[in-house]
Amino acid sequence: MPATPDTTAAIAAGPRIAAASQTTDTAAPETTSTKCSYVLGTDGLARWSEMHADAWIGLLETHKRLTRALDAELEAEYGLTLSALEALARLGAAEDHRLGLSALAGGCGLSLSRISRIIDALETRGLVERRPVPSDARAVEARLTTAGLDLVRCAQATHFASVQARFFEHLTEEEIGQLAAIFSRFAPRSPEACTVSSP
Repeated sequence: MPATPDTTAAIAAGPRIAAASQTTDTAAPETTSTKCSYVLGTDGLARWSEMHADAWIGLLETHKRLTRALDAELEAEYGLTLSALEALARLGAAEDHRLGLSALAGGCGLSLSRISRIIDALETRGLVERRPVPSDARAVEARLTTAGLDLVRCAQATHFASVQARFFEHLTEEEIGQLAAIFSRFAPRSPEACTVSSP
């Protein structure tokens, strides 16, 4: 059975060290060091320390819950997923509101086949249109229509307000600064690369 996002997150998260007390095998003690965030139990399973579990599992759960809620809100109000909104937003920010599908897929962090399916759905609704690239007969670009631009403006306003209410309003300015400093180490170019600011 293929792993779902939830099962993948569960595998990546792993249990906490506290779960080690459930094992009855006492053949060897658990060992760790101050530099390591996890230990290997006597049952051979890895477990996070409490602090590292709160940090790592908390990050995964926060992302999962926020994206589910934001996705559901966009779908109910605009018939869009977060990925579709990002594609529309990137087209809206591009010169002449057009991008090659390969460039759009790369910017969104999606496969070409995935972005093609998203564009198919948006094109059916009259939000984008496909056009051949004059300089490359094999390439196709997507261009945002007037209806698409109107929709992305409304959807972005709703999305940004929802992120503000669901996330930023629960943090102090100091905490937001700390998160910005932390996450910029892992994705230093993310502010410049993302035009939709979705989680």
